[in-house]
Amino acid sequence: MTPAGAFEEYDVAAEPDIRMNSSLRAEINLRCPSDGRAYRELAECWFTRAVAAFAGPLGEGFHHDLDLTEPALSTDGDAPLGAPGTLWADFVYYRARRGRARLVQTHWSPGNWQRFREELENRPADAQLELSLLGADGRPDEPWLAVSVKRENQAPDVVSLVAIRTTEEFQDPATVEEAQRRWESSFRSFVERYDPVWYANIADDSKHTTGRTALEDGLGLLLEDTLPELGSTLRGYAWVTVCSPGVTAALGGVPALRASGAFAEVAALPGGGAWLKATDRVLAYTDSRVRAVFRALAPALPPGKPTPSLTWETPRLAFQDPDDLTDAT
Repeated sequence: MTPAGAFEEYDVAAEPDIRMNSSLRAEINLRCPSDGRAYRELAECWFTRAVAAFAGPLGEGFHHDLDLTEPALSTDGDAPLGAPGTLWADFVYYRARRGRARLVQTHWSPGNWQRFREELENRPADAQLELSLLGADGRPDEPWLAVSVKRENQAPDVVSLVAIRTTEEFQDPATVEEAQRRWESSFRSFVERYDPVWYANIADDSKHTTGRTALEDGLGLLLEDTLPELGSTLRGYAWVTVCSPGVTAALGGVPALRASGAFAEVAALPGGGAWLKATDRVLAYTDSRVRAVFRALAPALPPGKPTPSLTWETPRLAFQDPDDLTDAT
């Protein structure tokens, strides 16, 4: 019987690369600052650095002095915002006033950026900056990048730093290697800034409309179920997975994770967590590698067998109950 953490022998050359889903999501879960100024500092740093790291060619022409006030004011409804192929940027956030939160959506301008930054001191539940190119109709279209900072009311101790980007760079053989290097090195530098990281990943199968991982979605778990348990339980697993110190210890530590053979790279993080990269190339994160990662992390996964979603996107999951593996060892 195959022990947990081991994986089947397979022929790398015989297994084709995966085709990426439509969007790639990077997420970091941290302790939420209780002080408004500390929260603003954390969020501002993430917005500034994540746009620079993940935008790639989409970010050409984007700078803090960009002012989209004129096209925003000169149109209404579904009228064009500008010429097809030009850059658009806007903010979406909740403004707290008199104990109530009002949704604000507005265009990029230096003044709006300053107001957005000031509002971060109120620790809004969701604050987002989105870059996109205008499509044939002059409205925001693909490619796009959304960078956000989120808090869940049911898990007030956790803040999530999120960046979601369309994957056209990963679909093109001419750009995939540079895109992967940029994402991986930038994400690693972000993760190493914080102590501790409670959970983090880079995945192309997350549910960006709900914020749930593919595993949470498959198990029917809500963020209020999983975010409070980050010290002992993983929210999921992906091409890159970052474990909290508690999860890392429960899995036997970095030496045991390396010995599992399930990962191309295992590295210790400040504070006792672990950086796990399943394969050197993101396109090599195929079904057999997904199963290997699942088996290595099974003792720290929530119980239950995921149910496939009704979606055209491909989930990177092993449709097994981790208890079936841990009970057999």
